[in-house]
Order: sequence, then structure tokens, then C-alpha cells
Amino acid sequence: MTGINSAISTALSGLDLFEAGISTVSNNIANSTTSGYAAESLNATTAVGAPNQPGSGVQTAQIVRAASGFAAAQLRNANSANAAASSQSTALTSLSNALTNNGDVQAATNQFFENVSTLASNPTSTAQRQTVLSDAQTVTSSFQSAAQNIATANASANESLSTGVTSANNLLNKLATINKGLTQTPHDPSLLDQQQSALNSLSQFLPVTTLPQSNGSMIVTTGGTVLLDQSGPQALVTSTTNSGTPTITAGTNAVPVTLTENDGSLGAAIGNIQSGNAALQSLDTLAAVFAGKVNTSQAEGLTPSGAQGQALFSVPAPSVAASSSNTGTATVSAAISDSSALPIDGGPFLLSYTTANGWAATDQASGQSYSASGTPPTLAGMALTITGTPANGDQYTLNPSPNAAAGISVAATQAGGIAAADPYVPTTGVLQSDGSITNSNAGTITTGTDTVTSTPASNAAVIPASYYGQNLQLNFTSSTSYTVSVAGNTTPAIASGTLGSNGGNIAITYPNSGAASGQYWQLPITGTPASGDTLTLTPGDSSSGSNAQRMATLWSTPSATTAGTLEQAFVGLSTGLGANASAAQNLATATSTQVSTATTNLQTVAGVNTDQQAVTLTNYQQAYQAAAQVISAARTMFDSLLQSV
Repeated sequence: MTGINSAISTALSGLDLFEAGISTVSNNIANSTTSGYAAESLNATTAVGAPNQPGSGVQTAQIVRAASGFAAAQLRNANSANAAASSQSTALTSLSNALTNNGDVQAATNQFFENVSTLASNPTSTAQRQTVLSDAQTVTSSFQSAAQNIATANASANESLSTGVTSANNLLNKLATINKGLTQTPHDPSLLDQQQSALNSLSQFLPVTTLPQSNGSMIVTTGGTVLLDQSGPQALVTSTTNSGTPTITAGTNAVPVTLTENDGSLGAAIGNIQSGNAALQSLDTLAAVFAGKVNTSQAEGLTPSGAQGQALFSVPAPSVAASSSNTGTATVSAAISDSSALPIDGGPFLLSYTTANGWAATDQASGQSYSASGTPPTLAGMALTITGTPANGDQYTLNPSPNAAAGISVAATQAGGIAAADPYVPTTGVLQSDGSITNSNAGTITTGTDTVTSTPASNAAVIPASYYGQNLQLNFTSSTSYTVSVAGNTTPAIASGTLGSNGGNIAITYPNSGAASGQYWQLPITGTPASGDTLTLTPGDSSSGSNAQRMATLWSTPSATTAGTLEQAFVGLSTGLGANASAAQNLATATSTQVSTATTNLQTVAGVNTDQQAVTLTNYQQAYQAAAQVISAARTMFDSLLQSV
């Protein structure tokens, strides 16, 4: 009887093993597409019998997961890189698209300057003036649309950061629960599957490094910062610096989490926000520079009514915000003094004061340093007005063009406000009381192309700003010498000049008030005048378009901005954003391939091969049937034994 019992016991242990095997295969096939699931197999050993006796079947089988820590880590790294690249591709493409269609500021400004040039050729055309004014409105609408598009892209990136942090914290909480479960049931396959799935999901938000524990639980870190240990998860928290850059910290001690733009969707979101801020800052600066250039050109000319041109565009003034930690009493304000010197791709600036070095600033975008010198202090195209007394170490955030793209508007309300005329038109002869000019000159006087300059020629006769707008007269006392007076009078002389071998110049100072302050309207003079010859300068009228022509050349004037011409600055912003978007799209494609490769590598080790599972299932079924036959044979033997007895 002992032998029969032993045979039955041995066969029953086999039935239990093969039944568990069939169940394991079934579980594998059912979860073949489940994220984080690793193929399971049975690990059974022979149950050793009494000495000199045959074995007694199999011991309780242990379920073993097919896993590779290295392959799993490679997949997590690929997930992190691909999630970052995909996020960048979407965000940077949105930034690039911000400058298309209604936000195409390049096309709008180009059309504006083209129509200003047309006005210069036909300054008496009211219709053409209205076209220029309409173009100005289109320019402002394009800036506003582009700014709104960038703001929308930034809002999406901020939302992605917020929801991503929430999702990452949920996954850390889930991993903490799994860790707790593994302390109670070490190496539980189901918990380990859930753990791998959660780690894979977490790796899409930020890089994940794991340190396995003896019971299968994990310590999780990113870049050296602990996210999960035996005490539980370290919650992620976002905040924003004064410069507008978001940061992430972990735990109640607010340990910084350092992420690059390639570190998961959270790192990409931070990078996308920084890219959006930089794009908007550049767009704002372009709006301020464009408006400043046109407004200065306006002030350099006259309207059809003879008035000095007023601002055509309005933009918000520079802002200066004091740090809350300042201890001094200084109040700082700023104004754009030279728009050509404003960094197109820079700002805002961190302005600081030290007793040793005075005022200095650092461009927070490029890191370039500037010293503030002069009275008033100037830096990067801005003039500072400082009242009160600063303390050592006081800091201020200086933005030269806050919300300029969104806030730009057309200040002129009438087409007659466009200053197309030159401030003066030269005519040989003497001005008569009826406004005509009589030319009785015996010699020749030739005038060249007038210009506007901040530094008159060395041989120029400089006319004070107090005479700007009055009729002026050059009185030649010889072929090389002349005086300047109010027209109709030869005395008193306002200024005097000479004609050298290269001729001479007359420079009329613009009024101190207005955008043209500090500039000079300069006219070159050549020829062989005779003593007593005259040249009259009268304010330009509606038939003059010289100032409009000068305004039109702003689009292609070298060194108009820190990026070159205005056109180059506009094109540079657009093409730069387009290049960044294209690079991100290519990177997203490449990292997607890396994810596929890493997934295949892990599947080779830990994935479910349905063909292999079918073979294994057949083997278990046949073994199960064989064990059942053993029991059947033993039963027959037992029945025969009973009958014989």
C-alpha cells in the first residue's frame, strides 16, 4: 500500500505543478500587452524522499518573472528622452507658428516700409497717406496676434508642467504603496509588474534611477535627488523665479530637482517656458525698436501742416522693479535712449549697485554684463534716472520693453500726422515777402543729399535748436565763406562756415523735446559761389517726401539693431524659431526609434512570446495528462488489490 500511496502522492504533486503551469501560461497570454508585465514561469524542484527511496514528486513551485534591470533602465531612459523631445516638438512648433498668418510681423512691417517709400514718391497723395496709416494698424495687429500666440503656447507649457508634476506625484505615491506591499509579500510578481509599469510611466516625466532593495522594493532618484525612499515619496513642488523661470523642488526640505530640456516632459516643459519667454522678450524688443525707429524718423520730419512729426506708434515704457531685499532708498526709472543698442535676443536685465563699482547690469538671457556710465547713467541703449540713495547690494529687474508687442498701438489718428516732409528745403536765392524766392546769384551753389546725424561734420555750421522751424538764409561773403541768419536779414549771424575743397555742411539742431532730441539735420554744400550769393532754407511742405524716403530706408539700414538691419532682426527671430522647431521634430523622430528599440530589447528578455507559450502550454497539458494516468493506474492497482484480498 505504501508504494501505491507514494505513486498517487507523487502524481498529485505533478498535477498541482502542471495546473499551476497552465495557469501561468494563461496569465502570460492574457497580459501579453500589459505595460510593465514580465513573462512568468514556474521554478520547481524535486521533493527528496527518504534515504534509499525514490523521490516523492515536486516541491511547491515558485513563480519567477523574466526581468532585466539593464534593459528596463534603458527603456526608461528612452522614454524620458522621447517624452522631452515630443513635448519640445509640439511647443516649439507652436512658437514658430506664432509668427505666421495674422502674427506675421515680418510681412506686415515689410509692407509698411514699402508703402512709406511709395508715399515718398507721391507725398501729396491723401490716399497713399491713408494706406500707410492702415499699414501701421496692420503692424500693431500682427505684433499683438503674435504676442497672444506665444502667450497661448506658454500657457500650454505651464499647464503641462503643472499637470505633469501632479501625475508624477501620483505615481510616486503609487510606488510607495507598492514598496509597502513588497515588505509584506517580498518579490510578489503582481506587485513587481505594477512597479515596473509605474516606473515606466514616471520616466516619461523625468529621468528615473532605481536602487533595488532585498524585498524587491525600490529607492527612486533623479539626478541625485531622492524622490522615493523607505520613508515614502518626496512630493514635487513648482515655483517661479523673479526672472520667470519655473523650478521644481522635492520634499519638505525643498531640495532642488535639476532638469534640462531633454529630461522628460517636466524638463521639456521648463525649457519650453523659457523658450516662450525668450521669444516673447525678443518680440517685445522688436516692437520697441521698430516703434522707436519710426517715431524718431517722424520727429525728424514735418507734417503737411508744417508741424514737427509726432509719434506714430505707442509702446509701454521700460519698467524697473526693486528687489524686496533692498535696503537703500533709491528709486530707478529708465527710458530707451538708443534703440539700436537694445539686445534683440536679450533681457530682462538684473540691475545692481555696489559701493565699489557703482551701477552695473547683467542680461539674464545672454549673461552679458554692462556697466552703467555717464550722467545720466546709460546701459544697453537705456538711460537711467535715479533718485534717492542706493545701498550696497541693492538690485532691480529692468525690462526695456515690457509687453511691448501686446501693447503696441497706433498713436496717430489722422493720415495728415505722417511726417513725410524734410524739415528744410534748400533753394538758391533770396526769400521774398510773398513767399517766392528770387535767384540773382552770380556763382553756383549745389546742395547734396540731406541726412540726419548725431554728430555733425567737423566743418559744419551748427544752428541752435531755438531757430528750428524758422526760414534761414546762407549769405556768402566770398567763394569760401558764409554766414547763416534768419531769412530776410543778414545780421545778426547765427553761425558761420567755410567751403573747403570737399565743400561744407550746415547742421540744424532738432528741438530738445521729442524723439529727435540730440540729432541734427545736415545738408552738404558745394560749388563756387560769388560774394553776395544766397541760399534759402524753408521748412518742407506737403510736396516734400524726403523724410518719408529716409523712414523707408530704416528697414534696410545697417546696424539699426544689434542683429543688423530691422529686416534681419525680424527674419532672424522667425527663422530661429523655425530652426528650433525643425530640430525638435527631428529629435522626436529619433527618440521614438530609440523607444522602439529599447522596447524590443526588453521584450526579448521579459516579454511574452505567444508561440513559446503555446509550446509550453502543450507540454504542461501532456504532463498533466500523464500525471492523471499515473493516478488512474494506481487506482486500478488499488482496486485489484482489494479484490484479491
